[in-house]
Amino acid sequence: MPDAESSLDLARRLEQSISLAPMPTGTGLESLNCGAFRAWFTAYTDNPQANYAMPVAPTEPAAFGAEVEALRTLFGSRMRKLRVEFVEELWPGLAPALQRSGLHLQAREPLMACTRSEFTPVVAPGVSVRLLGAGGSDSELAAYLHIADERPADGSRPVPDKAVARLRQMLSSGNETCAIGTIDARAAVVGRWIAQDDGLGEITSIVTLPEFRRRGAAATLVSELLRGLFDSGRNIGWLNAANEQARSVYAKLGFRSIGSLLNYED
Repeated sequence: MPDAESSLDLARRLEQSISLAPMPTGTGLESLNCGAFRAWFTAYTDNPQANYAMPVAPTEPAAFGAEVEALRTLFGSRMRKLRVEFVEELWPGLAPALQRSGLHLQAREPLMACTRSEFTPVVAPGVSVRLLGAGGSDSELAAYLHIADERPADGSRPVPDKAVARLRQMLSSGNETCAIGTIDARAAVVGRWIAQDDGLGEITSIVTLPEFRRRGAAATLVSELLRGLFDSGRNIGWLNAANEQARSVYAKLGFRSIGSLLNYED
């Protein structure tokens, strides 16, 4: 088991890989520097998960209030709610400073990582997983987005054609791969991996339909995503677990906690 220092070093690598990554053109994604923070915006959704800021440089305590106000102004100009995401152990004074500036803790999630040597694949009975790249059919990509966006099962809010085209464009870069898992030939779970610099890759956007939970669907899908990530040449996969149940599932695959990811919202 790596010691605390090596875990912090890995957490720092992950954070730097995110903060320095360029935004792909033509995808509706934008990143901007704002004082000691970097902000990311997604043009086609106001979901706070897709619009947020991260610290990228130390901040003097006396200047912190002005830094937050600058972020508020920036997010307000794009009609987005301010959300700040950061690794608690790397920025020990940031949480209380955000609270003093009027933000509240929205989530505290375990930040977890898995190396090739730690990986323990899981394949649950009856679960089949297909990886989807830019060559996936329109129906497959639409099925992925239907679950990923948590759209109603009754079809009352179908996936727009432009959303499928946008996903295909993002996948065409080769830096992302989606996956869809089925149980009894029915789409049950989705997720994706995103390649990053320094041999890293993020496992993200894991969504399991309620009727298929506790059947090993998420564990099997994450196993296949992680296998694909390693096959692409990366040697460390990471994710943040939404809750304790998810943390225990990922731990069985070889993921270990390396820090706490905090989300603060205005």
